[in-house]
Amino acid sequence: MKTLNYRRILALVGAFSLLICYGIFWMKLLSNPDQRTGSDFMGVYVFGRIMQTKGPQYLYEIAEHQRVEEQVVGHSVIPIFYTHLPFTAPLAAVVVDEDYLISFKRWAVILLIINALNIYILAGLLDRKKFTRETFLILGMGAFLFDPTFTGFINGQDSAIMLLGASIWMWGLFSGNHLTAGLGLSLTTVRPQIALFLAIPFFFRYRKIFWGFVLGSLVLAGISIWMLKLEGTLEFIESLRYIERTIWVEPHSLSMPTVSGIIRRNFTLDDPALAKTFVWITYLLGIIAFSYWWHRSNAITEKHIGLLSIFGVFLLPYAHYHELTLILISVFCILRTLEKGQIDTYYLAVFPLIVSWVLVLGFVGSGILKFPVIHTVLLTLGYILMYPERVLRFLYRPIAEQIADT
Repeated sequence: MKTLNYRRILALVGAFSLLICYGIFWMKLLSNPDQRTGSDFMGVYVFGRIMQTKGPQYLYEIAEHQRVEEQVVGHSVIPIFYTHLPFTAPLAAVVVDEDYLISFKRWAVILLIINALNIYILAGLLDRKKFTRETFLILGMGAFLFDPTFTGFINGQDSAIMLLGASIWMWGLFSGNHLTAGLGLSLTTVRPQIALFLAIPFFFRYRKIFWGFVLGSLVLAGISIWMLKLEGTLEFIESLRYIERTIWVEPHSLSMPTVSGIIRRNFTLDDPALAKTFVWITYLLGIIAFSYWWHRSNAITEKHIGLLSIFGVFLLPYAHYHELTLILISVFCILRTLEKGQIDTYYLAVFPLIVSWVLVLGFVGSGILKFPVIHTVLLTLGYILMYPERVLRFLYRPIAEQIADT
């Protein structure tokens, strides 16, 4: 009689429990008309329908937003200004049709496919020979079910596209294909502030990545301007200015896991101008600090990329929970670092799953632990990246010594 493998059972129960939770949340959202039409997918749907019925030059015309939104909900609405970047609109146009609910489900399939591709790329950066088929499967499941990624999926966000760009970037960097890394990084311009934070330091080390990013971004910008024409481009710029003006007064800014969110939650601001200035200064200082670090470093390692990804979210002037999908890059940087020793790969395999479950626990009950948990996770990931040998020395002394020597 075979002995039960309790570690395997625990990992599989953890993964399938997450899957069940996500399924329940998503079905509840789809079954509630207010929640599904109030989700971020509405922005994708609006873009797709405007592309189909009016043309790309009308993507940022607020009257068109209102028209499409009212067609979906069936009554008059105060339109919400969506500022997704224009180069994602053709994909939206392929996915959506007159049926909002079916379009939402179709978009979900696209996001799941992109997410699976992301995990395939990231998992390919690990030494497959060090994993059994079982532990590699557990690793893939945990990474695929990463909580911020699925939060974006449930809400219809396009953060999976951002992660796709970051995954190609990471693959290109560590495989020596620096131009490919830069071109992949240009896809992260679906979140322009994240893209700039990740890209600018490479001007000071591995400049081919930086110029690949510039090339890819210029191509995407050219496509966008060609789609929007002059008037549409001006409307797009005005929409960005509108978001910047309203970020500090919108209730959802309280839920940002960033420096700006910390300020918004803990201080009453009669005039937000000073706080906005402070947030932008910290963002710029972060870019300068990483650029200086890149300049002083002989090589860019997993530690550099992992920390850049963490700060790339935390210092953003504007970001939400689903943007934390970027820290999956940090998780894989940690896995690449730790696999250099003779560590039991089971602990590597369950690491993404553990991070997800810790984040999920922050939402239990009233959600009062949400932000303490998020920031504890970010600090913990950062500490492991900086000092992996300290974290593991008391359990895996030979591993710590091998890592310290690399």
